[in-house]
This record gives sequence, C-alpha cells and structure tokens, in this order.
Amino acid sequence: MSPELTNQLVSKYPAQFKNLSYIECGDGWYTIIDRLCYVVQGRIDRNISNNKNMDFFWWSQIKEKFGGLRAYCYGADDYIRGAIDLAENMSYNTCEVSGAAGKLRNQRKGDNGEPIRAWMRTLSDKEAEKEGYL
Repeated sequence: MSPELTNQLVSKYPAQFKNLSYIECGDGWYTIIDRLCYVVQGRIDRNISNNKNMDFFWWSQIKEKFGGLRAYCYGADDYIRGAIDLAENMSYNTCEVSGAAGKLRNQRKGDNGEPIRAWMRTLSDKEAEKEGYL
C-alpha cells in the first residue's frame, strides 16, 4: 500500500498501528482495511467504556497472501477475529489494485501466449488484462 494511504490509517487508528508502520498489499484494499480498523476501534472503545483493558491490541502484519488479504494481530477477541475473517473474505471479491469488483486469478500469459503458473492475485478484468492475468 502506498505510504500516503498507510499514513492515513496510522493517523486515524494510532493505537492499532503502534507496532506496524507499513502494509504489504495494493491500494485497492484500502477501504476494506479502513472499515476493518473502524470496527475494531469501535470494539476497543466499547471495552474501554466497560472498564476492560484493550491496550494489548495491535496489528502485527497486514499483507496480501495467496491472492487475499491477511491481517495478523495481537489481543483479538472473537468479535475482532470475526471482523478480520469478513475483511479477508471481502478481499477475494475486490481488486487489490483498483478496489473495483475482482476475482481470484492464478495464471499469467507467458511470452509465447501460453498460460504459466504465477502469483495468485485478486484483480478486476481491466487490471488482469493490463497485468497479463487470465
């Protein structure tokens, strides 16, 4: 993710990003990650208002893996783990590059036009064509 978008998330949710300063995915997933952080912040705020300590929550890594979003953290409860699962599942329908509707793709065209194995990516039709994915 671009440093500008990463900095926006860090600025909006400083307590969540106290141990993470970069995100390893495309800009197209910014909205998914922002919404996830918003839900997590709501949970943290509710727990704090109920005198529960939530100082132990933080993101340890947010990245793309096998074509989907992965968000790793410390201190999650079942509610937060459910929100993470939802965000990760949403990423398989969202282009990592543009944020448009996308689908998981796992082949690229080689120099001779034949399909070859490569990294799996979730891309829109437009981005897939641009990057040589089938």
